[in-house]
Amino acid sequence: MNRTLNHRPLSLRLGLLIGTLTLASCGQQVTPATEQPDAALPVAAPVLSGSVREQLAQLAQRPELQDADSQAILSANPDDPALLENLKRAYGLLPAQGDAAALTAEQLGASEPLTAQATGKAGYAQTVAWGSVRNYRSQKSSPRYSGLDWRSNGCSAPSGFGLGYSETFRPACDVHDFGYRNLPDLTNKVTWPYNKTRTDNAFLDNMQAICAAKSLVKRPPCYAAATAYHRVVLVAGWANWHR
Repeated sequence: MNRTLNHRPLSLRLGLLIGTLTLASCGQQVTPATEQPDAALPVAAPVLSGSVREQLAQLAQRPELQDADSQAILSANPDDPALLENLKRAYGLLPAQGDAAALTAEQLGASEPLTAQATGKAGYAQTVAWGSVRNYRSQKSSPRYSGLDWRSNGCSAPSGFGLGYSETFRPACDVHDFGYRNLPDLTNKVTWPYNKTRTDNAFLDNMQAICAAKSLVKRPPCYAAATAYHRVVLVAGWANWHR
């Protein structure tokens, strides 16, 4: 990802995650989370009640969230409303977010790329950075502007979290890398917080689109990992945005 998790290794402590997160390079050997056979797991959506903490505790008991990564994420974020919201989406208890819905439609060829705030080359870069994987690949094969940086070094992962998803999320990481490599140079510094947030949120949208294509039993741990990846870039991503 370098998702940023991004273009270079980074170590930091985040109160939202357990211990120190070491952002591993995409070339590092990691052990994917062990997946249980679909047939052995229930697929019925959970019935949740109570506070955010209580609902996450109920989800932590679900058989499909018993892998080490999901349990670590749930344990580290027992009161995180974003994690609860994303897991509810995984189970179909909430509709997709606006951007996620637009990305899904675009991937199916039903809409144009997301609207950008800027014009010219900067606006074009925004539509790529904030759009779907499908749009990114299309534009990379035939870019409208020269001089853009299309390089990507894949996904890094927070050590101990979502390690099995570095390859799964690689397409989303490629789009995210494009935003981080180009938008800081093409946009005014005053708009950087907006541009970074939109780029990070598009990263989450693209990861969730990848997760949504999985079977119901594999969706919840995928959404949990996507939440952890997204949390890291929100908090630690400035180190790579300001390079």
